[in-house]
Formats: sequence, C-alpha cells, structure tokens
Amino acid sequence: MAAILSATPTSIFTNCGLPGVAQIPYGSHMCHFYRDRSDLVAALVPFFVAGLNNNECCIWITAEPLNAADARLELQKAGVDVDAAIRSGALTIRDYSEWYTAAEGLKSNQVAKLWLAEEDSALEQGYSGLRITGNASFLTPETWPDFMDYEEVVHRAFQGRRIVSLCSYDARRCGAADTLQVARRHSCALNQPDEGWQVVTVTGG
Repeated sequence: MAAILSATPTSIFTNCGLPGVAQIPYGSHMCHFYRDRSDLVAALVPFFVAGLNNNECCIWITAEPLNAADARLELQKAGVDVDAAIRSGALTIRDYSEWYTAAEGLKSNQVAKLWLAEEDSALEQGYSGLRITGNASFLTPETWPDFMDYEEVVHRAFQGRRIVSLCSYDARRCGAADTLQVARRHSCALNQPDEGWQVVTVTGG
C-alpha cells in the first residue's frame, strides 16, 4: 500500500488509501461495486484508515452485509483505536436506517446541505476535510429513481468542497443500465480486477 500522505488545510489532494489509486482530489464523489462482504471490507477499511491518518472527519453509513458493529470490528482488526476515534469525534459509524430516518422527508438538495454542514463543522474543529461512505444495499426498485436524483445533487454539491466520498453498490443487484446510471453520477468508479485498484471514468448523459 502506498504511504499515507499528510494533508494541510490548503492541500487539494488527499490519500485514497486503496492500493493503485494513491492521491485523489478533494471534491471526489466516487463509487464502487461489490459482490460480497469481503469486497466491502477491502474497499472501505483502507479508505477510512487513510482518512483517519490524514486528520479527516470520517462518517461511515453502514448497511448489510456489513453493519455498524461489523464495521467497528474490521477497523479494529486494521489497527484503528475505534473507541478513541469515536470519542474524539474523528469517526462516526451509523446504520443507514438511523441516518436516513433523520433525513426522511427531506429533498435531495436539503440532504446535500446536511453533508455540507458536516464539512463546515469538521473544518471548524480543525480537521483537514470530511470523508464519507454509504452502502446503497437498502434500495428497492421503487426508491432507486429518487436515490439517483440524490446522487446527482450531491455530486454537484461536493465539487470544490473538502469532501471525499465513496458510495457502495451491490453488483449482484445492478444490471448494466443501473451500473451506468450510478457511474455517470459520480466522479469515477473504483474497480479491483486483480491485486490493485483502478479508476474508471464514464462520460456522457
């Protein structure tokens, strides 16, 4: 794994944490497609380890097959003092039902403003930026269109902000059209075909 790089409040790049990807610009709204629990661990644990080492405020919104308790355990296995990070405010791990219940009834632009408020709070507390992930395994065919609207809104909102995000989608539940919809609403997709990670970009409407 590439060495974790320290960022200052004026830096425009931060370390992604995934082998083969290295530095990413703040404002990146990324996605990846996983097949099972081990794929989630392989992506999200190093992503958050890098964020914590980079003095970023980290928020992990979990969903099955990797719930909040499991996320804590996997970070501990990676050497993170999870309890200390949570006490300090550097790390928040919440189940999706808890997070989205709090945001229930809000429009996409209002939810995006909640994330920007989290960024403002993080910077005021002296963090280098905000690092977030969310697993969209809870989506249904009925909720998919609204969530795609939400992804498009936050994609625009995060540009130029001190935020990096990585959205997780279950590859087994996404057809080709779904995958393309997701990719077009993100800065890039992270793919792990072999040992290292690759960045895949999609253009077009």
